[in-house]
Amino acid sequence: MNAAPMIRPFRPGDEIGAAMVAAACFEDSMRPFYTEEGGRNFATYIYPEAIARRQSGTHLMFVAVLEGEIIGLIELEEFRHISMLFVSPEFQQCGIASRLLERALRFAKKASPGLAEITVYSSPGAVGAYRAWGFVESAPACEASGVRYTPMKLIL
Repeated sequence: MNAAPMIRPFRPGDEIGAAMVAAACFEDSMRPFYTEEGGRNFATYIYPEAIARRQSGTHLMFVAVLEGEIIGLIELEEFRHISMLFVSPEFQQCGIASRLLERALRFAKKASPGLAEITVYSSPGAVGAYRAWGFVESAPACEASGVRYTPMKLIL
């Protein structure tokens, strides 16, 4: 990657690019951890209209944009839970997820000064990355609605 992507807040119209990144990540590394039901639930969650609708509610998204294309995203729910963190497979291991997380945490701390922790339900393949960012498991790995995940938290 020659240039660093710009990290910015979600804008109306970003939902299609965000959905494409999430879908690419699902196909690349997450599908084996989902049942058929889990795959349907995930698809419903990342549907562009669902993404756009959440941005006017309790969710907030930042996107990583390179040459006009969304290549990564992070979505926070109520400033305290990471509901999505994805980087296009071809741009992984370049520090983009770290930059997205840093930006979202900075915003969450400013918007909610008493914030004590951030939580996430990590997919099995992402547990190591979250550990590297300082997250710890807050409960054993489990499965719900066809999705395997590990509850984790970061103390701020």
